Amino acid sequence: MASKKQNHPLPPCPSTPNCVRVSKDFKAGIEQVYERLLYIFEKEAHKFEVIDAKRIELHAVYRIPFLGFKDDVDVIMEESNTKTVVYIRSASRVGTYDLGVNNRRVRWILKKIANQL
Repeated sequence: MASKKQNHPLPPCPSTPNCVRVSKDFKAGIEQVYERLLYIFEKEAHKFEVIDAKRIELHAVYRIPFLGFKDDVDVIMEESNTKTVVYIRSASRVGTYDLGVNNRRVRWILKKIANQL
């Protein structure tokens, strides 16, 4: 799984279990990782937007189909030498427990990126 970083640029999660914030290194250029992430968000997210193209910061909203609850997924990417670091945070907008949905979503997104590189 992804490692937790001390210098994570996204806001920390609250003490409730409905949020996950991790980072993962990929041995690929930032353009490759960015393309994979855009593809995932285009296919899976309810909506998404590029917040800052130069910093490569994205925001996506996932909706639980039958209940309509929304989760926010934020990503910042940085390139360092021969690797790209993906910082990701997924959190429910309401409630305190999400049955592990955000954790599974983040692991799935990171796995999907890795499998496509």
